[in-house]
Amino acid sequence: MSETGATDTTTAFIARWEPSGGKELANYQSFLIELCSLLGVAPPDPTTADDRHNAYVFERSVPFLHSDIGSGTGRIDLYKRGCFVLETKQGVDRHIETDPYLKSDTQTRKGHAVRGTGGWDATMYRAKEQAEGYARSLSPEEGRPPFLVVVDVGHCI
Repeated sequence: MSETGATDTTTAFIARWEPSGGKELANYQSFLIELCSLLGVAPPDPTTADDRHNAYVFERSVPFLHSDIGSGTGRIDLYKRGCFVLETKQGVDRHIETDPYLKSDTQTRKGHAVRGTGGWDATMYRAKEQAEGYARSLSPEEGRPPFLVVVDVGHCI
């Protein structure tokens, strides 16, 4: 692909995802699949019933082994063995018509937090801690991935 074509494709990707907000579960897998296409890498594999075969999947199950996380099973938003644990969130942009101080009647999705606020900073920091907990809870056979990735879908990585 020519440099101009790559720039056009990147611009189109950003334009498509920039207005998204407030609905992480509805958006994150589509966003990441399209990001893989943009980067020219394979998308995640289908998940199998046996986690030994789930080397690059969405919603990779991981048993919590550390008391700081809790007990039970967590789900890594996107996992690639030996590469990364990726955790997604989705904030929202503050718009005049939805600013809570204006007491607007317009109902909008709130997402995890309003971007550019301390609440958003705290949400993204907690997402990093969540990814760290998932990485620590992987079995010794899995090893520890060298990267933790936190994504605000359509906004930043």
